[in-house]
Amino acid sequence: MSSAPENKSSKGQSIAFRLIGAAGLWVAVMLIVGGLLLSNLFRGPLEQSFDQRMEFLLESLIGAVEVGHNRELFQRQSLGEPRFLRQYSGWYWQITRIDNGDVIARSRSMWDFELAISEDTKTGALLKSRARGPLGQRLQLIEKPITVDGMDGTYLFSVAADRQDLVDTIDSFNVTLGWSLGVLWAGLVLAVFIQVRFGLLPLQRIRQSLADIREGRSERLTGSFPKEVSPLAEELNGLLDHTTEVLGRARSHVGNLAHALKTPLAVLSNESETPTENISTIVDEQTQLMRRHVDHHLARARAMGQAPLLRGQTPLLPVLEAVARTLEKIYAHEGVSISVKAPPELAFRGEQHDLEEMLGNLVDNACKWARREVALVAESYSETGSGGLQIQLQIDDDGPGVPEEKREEIFGRGERADESTPGSGLGLSIVRDIATLYGGDVSLGDAPEGGLRATLILPGGLIPADAV
Repeated sequence: MSSAPENKSSKGQSIAFRLIGAAGLWVAVMLIVGGLLLSNLFRGPLEQSFDQRMEFLLESLIGAVEVGHNRELFQRQSLGEPRFLRQYSGWYWQITRIDNGDVIARSRSMWDFELAISEDTKTGALLKSRARGPLGQRLQLIEKPITVDGMDGTYLFSVAADRQDLVDTIDSFNVTLGWSLGVLWAGLVLAVFIQVRFGLLPLQRIRQSLADIREGRSERLTGSFPKEVSPLAEELNGLLDHTTEVLGRARSHVGNLAHALKTPLAVLSNESETPTENISTIVDEQTQLMRRHVDHHLARARAMGQAPLLRGQTPLLPVLEAVARTLEKIYAHEGVSISVKAPPELAFRGEQHDLEEMLGNLVDNACKWARREVALVAESYSETGSGGLQIQLQIDDDGPGVPEEKREEIFGRGERADESTPGSGLGLSIVRDIATLYGGDVSLGDAPEGGLRATLILPGGLIPADAV
């Protein structure tokens, strides 16, 4: 029931769809803006040329008219525009006497049609307006009142032209421009589509490689990837390596546990077949041995399973202080004091529970052997090569210490430096397991006070100043 919505949601979140859609929308907006600018750039000069043509014809008309012997105006020369001679061509001129409205002369193209004169007839002023032609044409009208020498009154010289040819030319250009920009938009979107598909090919390769890994045809992501995708491939390979390591350790722990339980079970089996007087003691010893083995492997499995790849940051100082306060109360009857020294901005790149597990075991071990004091000191340094920040934790006690030849032995499972001291002997082994899973280490050395120094190396980081 829920698979269909999930698939629909995943398709809606397609990176390719978003990239192509965003690019297509942006290109469309830019082409529309560019188209409007081009249209206006084309329209402006065309209309300006049209107006200049009409003004030229008006001045030509004024210059071509003379006063005859009978004191009448006549056109002494042609204006050079053949459309003034063709009936209802859309190009007209007219000379009107303003005081009585009589038409003195007009172009042959007007036939019996007369242009309405403007109300504003200030002498010398160039008047522009719109009018209707004899066939309903939308005319652009340009007029100029003139006082003619030798004639009484003022005369209005008018030139009119049909704007339809101008409008048709502009519309034709806009249609051609629109088709051209549409084809250009389609070509650009196609180019973006090809570019996006080509750019996402490495992700398709990663997807195919993961499918091969799932089907058992491969174990890791192989091949070269672009530098933008290479970190993702490396992290995925790290995840696969971690999974393989976890599975290997799990199999190893199961085998080790089975092997460890084999001998105690054999002893118990023998005792059940041929009981002896001290059977209860033998059963108790073997039961305790099996319990230690089980505790050891459970602790190791828990540490292994909780070691994360995607690690957060755990502030170091609060955990150190909390562990110190807890164990100081537990060992208060022995007069052991615990001091803590660590930079407040220092953090452990890992889970708080794992840090508490490691510190609890190390500090508890130090308190068991300390006479009076245990010191916890933390500092950071940059690891050579990787440049990553590392934490060095030193836990010192003023106890008797451990001989150098026995220090490595006590990291073995169930091993204790002194069998008379309470404990399972699993603590330091678990600490090493957890530290190793985080890429760190733990070692033992001599403390300045003569006791034992446990040095724990872990991956570190810095807390932002405003979060400290």
